[in-house]
Amino acid sequence: MNKTKKISFVYTLPTSFVTKDIENLKSIGHQVFEITSPPFKNFFLFFNNRIREFFKGFFLIPKSNCVIIWFSDYHGLIPLVIAKIFSIKSIVIVGGYDAISDKEIDHGIFSKNNLRQKIARMNFNLATNIWVVDETLSKGCKKAFIQNNINSGLINWMPNLEKKIKVVPTGYSSTFWKKTKLKLPNTVLTVANFNDSRVLKLKGIPIILKLAKELPEFNFIILGLKTQSIISADIKPPNVETIKSKNKMELREYFSENQFYIQASRLEGLPNALCEAMLCECIPIGNAVFGIPKVIGNTGLLFNGEKDFKRIKKFLRGKNQKSGTHARQQIINFFDKEKRIEELKKI
Repeated sequence: MNKTKKISFVYTLPTSFVTKDIENLKSIGHQVFEITSPPFKNFFLFFNNRIREFFKGFFLIPKSNCVIIWFSDYHGLIPLVIAKIFSIKSIVIVGGYDAISDKEIDHGIFSKNNLRQKIARMNFNLATNIWVVDETLSKGCKKAFIQNNINSGLINWMPNLEKKIKVVPTGYSSTFWKKTKLKLPNTVLTVANFNDSRVLKLKGIPIILKLAKELPEFNFIILGLKTQSIISADIKPPNVETIKSKNKMELREYFSENQFYIQASRLEGLPNALCEAMLCECIPIGNAVFGIPKVIGNTGLLFNGEKDFKRIKKFLRGKNQKSGTHARQQIINFFDKEKRIEELKKI
């Protein structure tokens, strides 16, 4: 039997990967203390977060067996210092942003030598262990550097971390994420939370808009826009539908009825939506950077950035030999949630 432990779980926003880890910890009998710090640019709200982390941390962490922190950022420093004072084991989970420098779009902790980067470095040094969702976040992704001059990989900036880094992919439930509708032919979906034009470039939306323009017989859905004005009407072809974010149940319906899922991002860690779409039997198309090739394997199309545009067109228009059932099996084989749970049991 796995002995019940008390876990202090620190995060900024209740994203899907955060809530899944909390649910998984509870499912194996652990008690979870949540310390939340929503991101604020306002100085007073930012300072209030630090005060809350201090008092809540000193109350909860000393009676915990472990502290888990999703992403290395401001919210991690005070809980990690408290964990160090009381000799409590700590794990920082790296998801992408905290192991990347993309100076062209000003993305990633290591893109600027500022206070935020210094705090991230302190967090990594204070942590007992570091989990990365994909090996490229530890060692770096050569293809991302060749495509867009993106630097990555924690040990390229902090080689002293290598011995405490472990690759622990996120996991997905094949019982929930499954096809519930018939597939509609010639349909292509992509999902991300878009809140500004910078994210459009990060997620490869210009490639998708270009595909839509040159493939009028296909219908494209871009899901996750906070405001419709992020993609201006003059650049959006008529066969592109833009939709606001959806809950899990609604999202499963979109994954189920779309034939293809495209992940055209210039950088990623291990994309959740891609894995969930594949479990719903979408045929995957993805840029061959970071964790995307490991997710897709040989079940769809891997392309090399914008220069491979013609290959994507040919793949979509061709007599497709790829099967959504193979895509589903790929995720079950390599990214099943039980594998993640086994790692959580070991902490």
